[in-house]
Amino acid sequence: MISSVTFHPFISHFSPALFVAGLALLFLAHKKNDEKLKAAGAFNLSLGLLAAIAADFSGMVSVDINLLTVVAVEGHQGYSFLFTILYGFSTGYAYTNAFSRTALGYYMAGFLAMGICLFSGYQLVF
Repeated sequence: MISSVTFHPFISHFSPALFVAGLALLFLAHKKNDEKLKAAGAFNLSLGLLAAIAADFSGMVSVDINLLTVVAVEGHQGYSFLFTILYGFSTGYAYTNAFSRTALGYYMAGFLAMGICLFSGYQLVF
């Protein structure tokens, strides 16, 4: 059986990878004007959003959370929640209006939040 301590690090790597891959596919779709690449990018963002939600919940129930400082854990949880919210907006815009200025703003904000979230998670591990 997989405990919550090992499940969170396992699942948390999927959402950033799928976010970057989805944005790369959307960029290529815009560059080549290809609807199939746009659909693949939106699908990657959808799978990544599900992985981000699973990572959020598995991180909240992690049993090793008491071994760390409250400030560090709550900081990481806040950044991951922000990333998940921006991820949701990015996914919605990928399906509806993928190349609008608002969508690009959400993509950039999500990428920035992802970087901060990854760095704060890195600090919790090491």
